[in-house]
Amino acid sequence: MKILITGGAGFIGGNFVHYMTKEHPDYEIVVLDKLTYAGNLETLAPIMDKIKFVKDDIADRDAVFKLFKTEKPDIVVNFAAESHVDRSIEDPGIFLKTNIIGTQTLMDACREFGIKRYHQVSTDEVYGDLPLDRPDLFFTEETPLHTSSPYSASKASADLLVQAYYRTYNLPVTISRCSNNYGPYHFPEKLIPLMIANALADKPLPVYGKGENVRDWMYVEDH
Repeated sequence: MKILITGGAGFIGGNFVHYMTKEHPDYEIVVLDKLTYAGNLETLAPIMDKIKFVKDDIADRDAVFKLFKTEKPDIVVNFAAESHVDRSIEDPGIFLKTNIIGTQTLMDACREFGIKRYHQVSTDEVYGDLPLDRPDLFFTEETPLHTSSPYSASKASADLLVQAYYRTYNLPVTISRCSNNYGPYHFPEKLIPLMIANALADKPLPVYGKGENVRDWMYVEDH
């Protein structure tokens, strides 16, 4: 079994690569990552001898098709995404390119070369938010999409595209929408590592909410 894992040098993708090499040592693992600010090869350093790493962009059609032709993966797991809400507000375009066009490019390659499964790693952000005074409310798989930022809108768009490729082309797909995550290799702009780093440096601690000296958006890590 050969698995192509995109975004595998990021936080959650990197942890998944570690898990797969440990639990399935007989699998061939190919990691594709653009190595933007959130990608770090040090995350994969302990297992580089167990995987094949390729630096490229999932939105680069020629590069993706060349990789599929060379490696012939059986399964694709797409972690690659722009995922920070603040950054999506400042520059929505890069989120649309990576999260939507990149997803389309991967699925087109899956159609061209044939795969057993394409898995899209999404986010609970596609459901919007819940009122703080209603702890009885929960998101379910039946909750309508209700995005609240360019980031969440781009991920919801990608999810709908994945569903469309299943219905239109019968592409074998699955989607997971994870909630907030934290742990090893967490990027320092996220809530927990940021709070720890600021506290150790005796700096102010930004919190979720609105106010003169408060950041509008602060999340643990949702992708």
